[in-house]
Amino acid sequence: MIRPRHLAVAWFLMMPFSATGCSSDNTSIVATPPPPAGLRFERDPATVPVVSSGTAGWPIFPTDPGIIADSDGYHLFYCSYFCNAGGEYYYSWSAGDLGACNIMDVVTGIGYAFSDDSGRTWEFRGRPVLLPGEESWQCGDLETPHVAIVGDRLLLLYSATGIHSGEPFPQRYQVGAATLDLNGASIRQRLLVDDADFVARSEPLLPYDTGATNFDNNTQEPSVVVNDDGNLEVFYVGVGLSRADLPPEVPGQDIVSVGLARAVFTPDLEPLELPSGYLLAEANITEVKRFDGAYHVFATIGTAGEFHREERIVLYRSHDGVTFFGPFDLLLPEAEFDAWGLMAPTLVVEDDQLVMFYSGWSREDGPCFPEPFHAGIRFGRPSEGDTCIHGAIGRAVAVRP
Repeated sequence: MIRPRHLAVAWFLMMPFSATGCSSDNTSIVATPPPPAGLRFERDPATVPVVSSGTAGWPIFPTDPGIIADSDGYHLFYCSYFCNAGGEYYYSWSAGDLGACNIMDVVTGIGYAFSDDSGRTWEFRGRPVLLPGEESWQCGDLETPHVAIVGDRLLLLYSATGIHSGEPFPQRYQVGAATLDLNGASIRQRLLVDDADFVARSEPLLPYDTGATNFDNNTQEPSVVVNDDGNLEVFYVGVGLSRADLPPEVPGQDIVSVGLARAVFTPDLEPLELPSGYLLAEANITEVKRFDGAYHVFATIGTAGEFHREERIVLYRSHDGVTFFGPFDLLLPEAEFDAWGLMAPTLVVEDDQLVMFYSGWSREDGPCFPEPFHAGIRFGRPSEGDTCIHGAIGRAVAVRP
């Protein structure tokens, strides 16, 4: 039976690290001081996600949220399976016509939703805002979206897989960029009312290195900070592999290093500064925010278990972008919907609070592709034995220190 291809976000956490570890001479982590005073995140709501999955009206398998806020409300960009509904890809089951949404014909793309109540409830756009492209480097999966407003444009950064040397290159990512002209309108107007699409660059913004073992054999999980000069500091996770020209699942492949790197671009995405190594070792599935005079790296760490099991969300802080303090634990698996593990934090910085969204995964017994299809079924991702992983997006809030 044909199965939808799996979301392969941060695949390297499912593999053992090699003996070389993941340190770098370019990184600096000092002894961990107490966490910032008063920084304590609580789930809100406490026991249920704000985005569920796998049933009619919800995304099929949402993960990797990226949130941006403006005067209209909160804007969610996420990656998920999108199923072929009569020739167009759609975010969910169709409750009125289940047969129109073929779960056996899916792609992994970027979706959008809008909230006018600080992320508690969401209005979903049916079509994705970005699908895999015709170019060989991004014809596979699109994941880990991050969005920023740059002038009168919306900039979308993402991770993409594709083809290398004429063959599929699964779980080998490069950072891509796409833009949407706002034309003086709001994000909600352009994406929900106008039903506009992003236009992707034909070349990766940050290509991977497949020639030799290096800190950027994979480039993935980007986020952007607009600095005081108006230029774009693009932070991303780089992965070093022992066999740089091969996919991760080949025999003998080892993870040599994982860490956070930074490149600097003009607002028109012309490179100003390219990285030579990591700023911070071991950070994974990150989002970088700059506020209160410091860089805040919200990251995922945990065991090298199956499918992100027992992962948690932490914070590193730096006043200069060179010396980092941390990690400070922010959120551990606890609620039923994130009991398997949680990852991929994204933050809205309000005047008086920090609002975090994240991917939470749970596991259930039973088939992941129930047949026959009906309105009450729930699609999941196969796990060990006769069990399924289900994706969701949680919300947590902290008083701003």
